[in-house]
Amino acid sequence: MPTIGDAAKRLGMSERAVRSRVAALRPTIDRYLRKGPNGQQILSDGAWAMLERLEALRKLDGLTVNAAAELVQRELAEHRTEPSQVLPMDEAAALRMLLDERGRRIAQLEGEVAYLRERLSDVLPLALPRPRPWWMRFFVRGQAFIEN
Repeated sequence: MPTIGDAAKRLGMSERAVRSRVAALRPTIDRYLRKGPNGQQILSDGAWAMLERLEALRKLDGLTVNAAAELVQRELAEHRTEPSQVLPMDEAAALRMLLDERGRRIAQLEGEVAYLRERLSDVLPLALPRPRPWWMRFFVRGQAFIEN
């Protein structure tokens, strides 16, 4: 049975983020949590399925954690069955969803990089000093020679 730390590693987030998701699911998820050694919270299969469903809704639909938690709780109330029976997600569909999300994120970052490069080309000439006229070299050398 996974702990909060194991769930954080599997979901790719911090323990604090997993705890906040557990807190959002709190009235419903309590019966699927157990205390382990040293006070660790151990997630049963039902709790794990609820967390996976919450993350799938959050990433797929762009919902906030609380909105996704309410939707998961509503789904469970409608079906009145175990979460592991209601919420399984096809692994291939999950991978496809992650690949699509990664593709959208890469496209967004490429757009940001292009914008920043364009902005840098506009701002860089302002940050550098203007080139001196050719005759200024003689003036600067002459001043240095007189001062010594």
